[in-house]
Amino acid sequence: MTGSDKTATPVPPTAFGSHGGRLPRGMEHVARSSTTDGRFGRMFRSLAPFAPTEAQISALADSMGDPAGASGAPDPAGDNPDIPSGYTYLGQFVDHDITFDPVSNLDRVNDPDALHTFRTPRFDLDSLYGSGRTVSPHLYDQDDPFKLLVGRNPDPIHQPVDLPRNQQGRALVGDPRNDVTVIVGQLHLVFIRFHNAIVDHLRMQFFPAEELFDEACRLVRWHYQWVVVHDHLRRVAGSDVLDEVLVVHPRTGVSEARLRFYTWRNQPFMPVEFSVAAYRYGHSQVRPGYRLNDTIPRAGEGDTVPIVTDILVPNPLQHLGGFRALPKDWTIDWKYFFPVDPAHAPQLSRRIDTRICEPMRHLPVADDEQRRSIALLNLRRGVALQLPSGQAVAAAMGTAVPDAKLGLTGETPLWYYLLKEAEVAAEGRRLGPTGARIVAEVLVGLLKGDPSSFLRMAPGWKPELPGATAGDFTVVDLLRFAAAG
Repeated sequence: MTGSDKTATPVPPTAFGSHGGRLPRGMEHVARSSTTDGRFGRMFRSLAPFAPTEAQISALADSMGDPAGASGAPDPAGDNPDIPSGYTYLGQFVDHDITFDPVSNLDRVNDPDALHTFRTPRFDLDSLYGSGRTVSPHLYDQDDPFKLLVGRNPDPIHQPVDLPRNQQGRALVGDPRNDVTVIVGQLHLVFIRFHNAIVDHLRMQFFPAEELFDEACRLVRWHYQWVVVHDHLRRVAGSDVLDEVLVVHPRTGVSEARLRFYTWRNQPFMPVEFSVAAYRYGHSQVRPGYRLNDTIPRAGEGDTVPIVTDILVPNPLQHLGGFRALPKDWTIDWKYFFPVDPAHAPQLSRRIDTRICEPMRHLPVADDEQRRSIALLNLRRGVALQLPSGQAVAAAMGTAVPDAKLGLTGETPLWYYLLKEAEVAAEGRRLGPTGARIVAEVLVGLLKGDPSSFLRMAPGWKPELPGATAGDFTVVDLLRFAAAG
């Protein structure tokens, strides 16, 4: 097991036709989220666990630094020209929608079959809608119960429009992790406004009131699912891999999921190879800091606001940590994160590789008053969940890149292996063959296993809301629709 001279950063505490018609026959009988949790499991049950020592994973984590340039800013050579930085946080939002493990312990071996994910393993936006208007009424607007609640800050030191919050500043959202940073919190607010804009859109078409909420949720979910697969996943896994996993019939336009490695008997589970390794590629994409809009940071405060800071009691205006009301003027201008404005290049994500930005190396003090890097925590979690080595998984999938080409000797933790594979085989611009296939199969497989997804209910469906390209819908289209609403 070898590392490279590289470090880590902490993230703070048509088929349907017109939507003006009735719901498709039978949709009212499709179960929503029949349970409030799912199970973790394994894609590769027959592979032996890989158990490096604490000293080995500590050394490997220490090797994952991302050296700053002469100015202290990240080296531009490490930027990914294919993936704007907003997709890092869209990926985090998706992760929060499909999985949450509050149970496993890094200090002991865990059996994933006995672990529950307290998120439905579906793209159903339970992180947005909670358990619905009856069980989660605090998420909805009392004056217009068809809409989600938008927060208002009455004092002059905070931005007037925000996530809804309690009197101590904690966000009232379906998943508290969506308030962990200003960026993902603002993205959650985009989805609130997207839902509300769709409600207004349907009302303008005189959509029947008794079906309005369900139809709004259906449109939100299906367009979100389309964005996840055809925009986000296509960027990180590559069109070649996605088109092998999600095959579109050239004559009928019907989509079919073809899964080789992610299979289940009764209902989908959350594979630990995905949640603990492959989908944690996003930690290498995090920049040490970001510009939020044309004003923040202000002149003289540096080029960006740090994603986190290693100061024990930091000034809240010195970092992008969440769990607090949005500071004044901190509303994100999404042209800095996504290709919204052709005249303005967004900030880029960092390449998918074995380098982790410096702030992620100094996570907030833990219970034992020690700081740790996100890399060390990821590697420890892989050991605790008894993941096989990267080489074993790649061999089982037939996607192995020779160790000599990867610069590795001996078995390597799966998470690190997939980052190295992306770094070498794809220049860090997308996932490598093993990581891309795992991520693509799981994300597409979750749609296949969800009886209310567009892939199950209407596999020939195309987005119905207006987008820059007819029959397509991207995160930029979503942002524009939400803003216009």
